[in-house]
Amino acid sequence: MIAILCDGMGGHKAGDIASEMAVLQIGNHWSATSFIDSDEAIEWLDQHINLENQRIYRVAKSYSDLDGMGTTIVAAAYINNEIIVGNIGDSRAYHFKQKELTLITEDHTFANELRLKGEISEEEAKNHRQRHTLTRSLGVLKKVEIDFFVFEKADDSILMLCSDGLSNGVENDLMSSILTRPRSINDRGNILIENALRNGSTDNITVCLIDNKFNANSEGKEGK
Repeated sequence: MIAILCDGMGGHKAGDIASEMAVLQIGNHWSATSFIDSDEAIEWLDQHINLENQRIYRVAKSYSDLDGMGTTIVAAAYINNEIIVGNIGDSRAYHFKQKELTLITEDHTFANELRLKGEISEEEAKNHRQRHTLTRSLGVLKKVEIDFFVFEKADDSILMLCSDGLSNGVENDLMSSILTRPRSINDRGNILIENALRNGSTDNITVCLIDNKFNANSEGKEGK
């Protein structure tokens, strides 16, 4: 199984086009695959995400009203008893296990790059004027680097993929509290979106929750 979440950017619906291209193409090609281990899957993901990067780039350069379009991407693939997460941009993956929420990915933003270099603190990064400026995205440059993370699937855990509209609108403690509630995965997704909206998030809010207890049975929710 694979789950893919994209958050597009660009005017005149260009961002919607880029994100839809990535989700449909990568998802459709994945359905015809079979892998022995995570190394094979990572190699495939790296190749096909880069192919989609080039395709979006070519389309954007072919039409003036699509120039500059692109998208973030975070994907989670289940291979045997492992989860592979790959990301570009500031859409995130979290792992919620034993009431502890762990951020798997690193944001590819100017402010976070400074934090990783030790030039600013985590608190300074949160308030930096370029905290939303992406340093990597799908379709903007001819080549792009993808970060990959591999960890063991636990039956009592939840994997959450989300756009920055959610992560910027809901603090980690509240995320954990909502994910702990004895509600359906679908309900918890709705509650996360409602809280992001209540806290003033104005960006696209998309979340995908995967309950690993039920063999990667997932629900995705999107709201604005």
